[in-house]
Amino acid sequence: MLKPDERAHLMNLLRPPGGCRLDCAVGTTFSLDLLSALTIPLSFAYFDWEKPDGTLEKDPLAWLEALRRYGDHFTIFCQSGQIRLPENYQPLITFLEPCIYDVLPRDPQGVFHPKFWALRFVSPDKSVSYRVLCLSRNLTFDRCWDTALVLDGELLDRQNAIATNHQLADFVEALPPLAVKPVSRERRETIANMVYELRRVRFSWPDGFDPAKCCFWTSGLDGKSPSPFGLPGRKALIVSPFLSDGLIKGFTDEGVETHIVSRPESFDVLPPQTLKDCKSLHVLAPEAIDESDENDSPPGSEETLDGLHAKMFVIDRGWHSSVFTGSFNATNHAFQHNVEFMVELVGKRSAFGVDKFLTPAKGETTFADLLQPYDIRDRVAQIDADAKQLDKLIHDAKRALVEAGPKLEVTPAGAPDLFDLTLGWQKLLILPAGSLELRAWPVTQNRGTARPLAKSVTFADLSYMGLTTFVVFLVSAQAGRAKGETTFALNLPITGAPDDRQERVLRSLIDNRDHLLRYILFLLASGNESSASDRDLRSLLTSAGDAKVKASTPFLLETMLRALHREPAQLERVASLLDSLGKAPGSSELLSEDFQELWAPIWQAAQRTG
Repeated sequence: MLKPDERAHLMNLLRPPGGCRLDCAVGTTFSLDLLSALTIPLSFAYFDWEKPDGTLEKDPLAWLEALRRYGDHFTIFCQSGQIRLPENYQPLITFLEPCIYDVLPRDPQGVFHPKFWALRFVSPDKSVSYRVLCLSRNLTFDRCWDTALVLDGELLDRQNAIATNHQLADFVEALPPLAVKPVSRERRETIANMVYELRRVRFSWPDGFDPAKCCFWTSGLDGKSPSPFGLPGRKALIVSPFLSDGLIKGFTDEGVETHIVSRPESFDVLPPQTLKDCKSLHVLAPEAIDESDENDSPPGSEETLDGLHAKMFVIDRGWHSSVFTGSFNATNHAFQHNVEFMVELVGKRSAFGVDKFLTPAKGETTFADLLQPYDIRDRVAQIDADAKQLDKLIHDAKRALVEAGPKLEVTPAGAPDLFDLTLGWQKLLILPAGSLELRAWPVTQNRGTARPLAKSVTFADLSYMGLTTFVVFLVSAQAGRAKGETTFALNLPITGAPDDRQERVLRSLIDNRDHLLRYILFLLASGNESSASDRDLRSLLTSAGDAKVKASTPFLLETMLRALHREPAQLERVASLLDSLGKAPGSSELLSEDFQELWAPIWQAAQRTG
């Protein structure tokens, strides 16, 4: 449990089991980085398109095809106002627009905070399996110590649901109604099917835990506050980056031997007596924080967090211990207002109790080795009333923006292939009282195009590439002596957008015959990871120049014929690509007569085979 040398990347956790393919997936996160979201479909597809150190090959064709192939198969729900912007806009973000939904909790004091994935896999024999990820990590490039629980299970052929799974299925079922804009019918139907099946999945719980006692916990969905801890145990370990005095006192006032691992700044603002009532207080050692930096955030990434971000509660009761892990911080807000998700694991105290986490083990690196005591005499922070009021003012402004129902409308501009994008409101925008300034601009544009918010704001003469459903909002505020600003994107409903917008973006990314050839070869290889990683094919995929394209024609013919013989379905991907490209202007420049002579008879044969 919590071994620092057993670290996992989210991409690895999302990968289908060997021989299986991803059918659909639903994910949740508090904050979302758009570039991080672009990596999600790569997890489902091109396993061998990684460098030896685990970082991604930055081949735009891999990213493009993964998005085209799996964009309809995954849906992400995130807290409204928490979409982070890339330093530089990537046209590929266009393909993320249908996949991401902003969420606004019903409780005005709450936030949407779960970090969760449910993935449906289909094996070659058509059997169905599921994987559930219960995380403490957001879908960002943050460099933090987090926790990840992976549960795999097989869909059972039964009419009756498994009682333990009701909280899990109810959580997934509640997601579409929380979305700010309506979830598409196809995605709602997919999620409804997942909900039905999740009630009938027999999960394999981690070794040593009792399946009959393990369960799921949620909050913020029905207006009720959960009570997952039940009767107080005799000893408790709380691991959380954020703390509330009331929640900690809920343990210590009952005489529970309480141990806490948190951030120094969170300890600093708790009352001294609350800290003295705890048995031990620990923070991450400085060297542990340095080690957690994996250098995987892009240059210029803003608001990147590091240090402790894991959330865990361990409670000893008699011979057994409960281990809770997920998104709940040790705060009253998490349990009373937020939408949250976590899992309770129950096992023997000797294997999973508080002492097991806090006691070093000879000959191995453990969680305890990452810690150092917190000294109450080192307290430096004080609660800044102005800063607290500033945070509330910005939070309330964000919520007011979303509740006003921002929407987009596209209308033709004066010149061909140019459009006006108008930001309007479904309701009257009523901002909280205070010193506020709000501006907005499309994510495809730069900050210099920002306009003050009004009854309607029009961004004129945008190209196909300039149209987007992502709008950036800048909120500047002041409370007393505290000043601050935040920038975020909302994924808004749009009307009037041209139907062929994605095809236009696709055509802009494949702008010459060399790119087309590389993409086709990529498609024909991507169904077979071993083929996709062949040295000769990699060399060809990274070649450039029309001369090389013409010289590679025999290889292209050979590759198409191999696909026709082994897996004709791969040729359907090529046909889909060519169909999309054919809808965009200038396609004749790409689809030469020589290529058509190769492609036409092979595609006809593939259709007959199908």
